[in-house]
Amino acid sequence: MKLSQLENPSQIKNLSLEELEDLANQIRLFLLQSISQTGGHLSSNLGVIELTLALHYVFDSPKDKIIFDVGHQSYTHKIITGRLFEFDHLRQFKGLSGYQKRNESEHDPWEAGHSSTSISAGLGLAIARDLNHEHYEVISVIGDGALGGGMALEALNDLGAQNRKMIVVFNDNAMSISPNISGIESSITKLRTSKVYRDTKKDLYDSLITTKTGLEILDFLRHSRDCIKEKVIDAPLFSDFGLDYIGPVDGTDMGSMISALQTAKEHDGPIVVHVLTTKGKGYAFAENDEIGEWHGVSPFDLTSGQAKEKPSLDTISWSQVIARTLNRFAFNDPKLCVITPAMATGSELIPFSQKYPDRFFDVGIAEEHAVTMAGAMAQGGLHPFVSIYSSFLQRAYDQVLHDVARMDLPVVFGVDRAGLVGSDGDTHQGIYDIAFLSTIPNTIIAQPKNATEAQNLLYTAFQQKHPFFVRYPRGKVNYSVNLNLEQLPIGTWTYCQTQIQSQNSTFNFDHQEKKSNQSRDEITRLKQMSAIEQIIISYGPQVETIEQRAILENKNWLVVNARYLKPLDIEMLDVLQGMNTPITVYETDEAQGGLADQIAAYFYKKEQDYHVVTLRDGYIQHGKVDQLLKEQNCSIDDLFEQVNAYAS
Repeated sequence: MKLSQLENPSQIKNLSLEELEDLANQIRLFLLQSISQTGGHLSSNLGVIELTLALHYVFDSPKDKIIFDVGHQSYTHKIITGRLFEFDHLRQFKGLSGYQKRNESEHDPWEAGHSSTSISAGLGLAIARDLNHEHYEVISVIGDGALGGGMALEALNDLGAQNRKMIVVFNDNAMSISPNISGIESSITKLRTSKVYRDTKKDLYDSLITTKTGLEILDFLRHSRDCIKEKVIDAPLFSDFGLDYIGPVDGTDMGSMISALQTAKEHDGPIVVHVLTTKGKGYAFAENDEIGEWHGVSPFDLTSGQAKEKPSLDTISWSQVIARTLNRFAFNDPKLCVITPAMATGSELIPFSQKYPDRFFDVGIAEEHAVTMAGAMAQGGLHPFVSIYSSFLQRAYDQVLHDVARMDLPVVFGVDRAGLVGSDGDTHQGIYDIAFLSTIPNTIIAQPKNATEAQNLLYTAFQQKHPFFVRYPRGKVNYSVNLNLEQLPIGTWTYCQTQIQSQNSTFNFDHQEKKSNQSRDEITRLKQMSAIEQIIISYGPQVETIEQRAILENKNWLVVNARYLKPLDIEMLDVLQGMNTPITVYETDEAQGGLADQIAAYFYKKEQDYHVVTLRDGYIQHGKVDQLLKEQNCSIDDLFEQVNAYAS
C-alpha cells in the first residue's frame, strides 16, 4: 500500500505483517523528510510508528478512543487518520497542530500539550462510556517520562481502585521507567499474548462464572495468577496499583504488539501493555541522542543533522544567558543549586549539571515537587534556582502560593519561554504567569529588556530574601558578560526620551537612559522635558524595539521600561500621571491581571486617562510570534498605528 493512498484507519485492517512493516518504513521516511523541512517533535514520533500502526490495526478509531499523552507523539496517528497532506504546514500559522486537536479530526478525542494527563482523561472517558451504557475501548498511550508525573500516578491509583475496563499502553523508550528484560519475562509475554492463551482464558472464564464453585475456583486462579505475576514478572509498580500487566513487548515486532493489544482488548478490567520502543528509531543522530536534543527540532539537513538556520555569532538564547550567569554565580556561591522538571536541555542547563552535578536536580516531570522541594531547600539555607517554563509553572501554582510565598522563602525562579512561544501553540503560550503570580503576596516579578539587565536582575534576585521570578522569552538576544553587576532596587523602572536618544548614533540606550534608581530626583525632571508627545510603558525586549523605532521615526516619546511587574514603580507612575501627556501601556501577555490591569487599577484612583495595546482574551494558536501578534492587533506596527491615532 502506498502512503499517499492512506486516508483512514480502516484501510490498514487487512494488511499483512509484511505490508504493515513496509507502511511503517514509508511513514518513517516521510516524517524525516517532512520534519526536516518544518521542524517539530522528531525522536518520539520516529519511535512509535509501529506501535501506532498496531493500535489502529487492533482498535476502531474514532469509535475506540486513542489518547496520546502530551500529544506530541501523535504524528503517525495523524497520518493514518487522513492528515498526510497537511504536514507541509505542520505547526505553522493556521496549519496542522503538533498535538492532537479535536477540531482537526474526529479521531482526536482529547488534546493536551502538557504531560501525564492521558490516564486521567482516559478514565474519565471510560466512566462516561459505562454510565451512558456505550461500548467502546479507551486506550491511553503514555511515555517520554510522563508516567513518572504525579498526575499519572494518581490516575493509576484511581484506575486500579475503580477496576474499570481501560487500556494503558506504556511506551517505554528508555526515557522513563525501564524494567529489566529477561528470558522468563519474554516467555511469559509470549504465553499471555498467544491466541491459545486468550481462547483458553475466555472459555475457562465463561464456564466457571456460571456456578458458585466455579466462582471460587476463578478467584483462586486469579490469586494464583497474581502470585505468579508478582514473583515472575517484574512489574511491581502496576501490580501494586491493582492493574494487570502484559510485557515487555518489542515495539519493533508488529506481530507481538498486535497480539498483546488484542489480548488487552479482550481483557475484562484495567490493564497495562508495556511496549519497548526506541526513541529516534531509524535516524542515527536521534537514536544516539542521550540528552534530548532531537526531541524537538527546528528545520535541519537530513544528511549532516545540522540546523538549517545558521547560529548568529552575536546572539545566544535567553535561556543560555540565564544558564551562563548561573554557572558564573555558582562558582562563588557553593549554596547555589538548580532544580528543573525535565527541562535540562531546553533551558540550557546541561553545562551546569556537568560542572556542578551535586547541586543540580532534575526531578522529572514533577513541577509541583520541584517547587516545594526548592522551598524546603531555601529553608535549609541553600540558594535554590528553579528553572521552569512559564506554561509548566501553571501546574505548580498551589506550591508557589502555599509552600513558597506563604512562608516568604527566598526561591529564585527562572520563568523560561515567557510570552508567546509560537509553533507549540495554545498549550505552551507563556502569557499567563504575570496574571496568576501577581495575585500572590510576597512575590517579586521582573523581566529584563536585554542580556545586561537580565544578569543584573538575576544578581539582584540572589541578594534578597523573597520569592523572585525572572521572566525571559524564547528567542535570541545580544550577549556579553556583564562585569559590573549591580542590584536593581526592587520596584524601580527606567526610562528614556527618544529625541534625546536620537543624538546618539550608536543607540547605546544604557548610556543615556535615565535611571530612577540612581536618583529619585531624576523623575521630577520628567516634568520639564519639552514637547513629549506620548508616554509608552512596556517591558521585556520590546522596550528597545520601541525605542529604536521611535528614534527612526523622529518621535519625541518617553519610553518607560517597567522591568518590575510587581511591585510597580508607584513613584514614577505618580510623576507620569501628573505630566498631562497621553499614556499607552503595551503588553504582549494575557491582559486580564497583567501589567496593564495593575496600572489600570492604579490610574482608576487617579482618574487618569490611558490607552492599552495588548492581547485579546482567548487562547492563541500556533504560528510564528510576529504572525500571532499581527492577528491579535498587538504587533509593534499596531502599537505605532494606535498610538498615532490615539494622540490625534
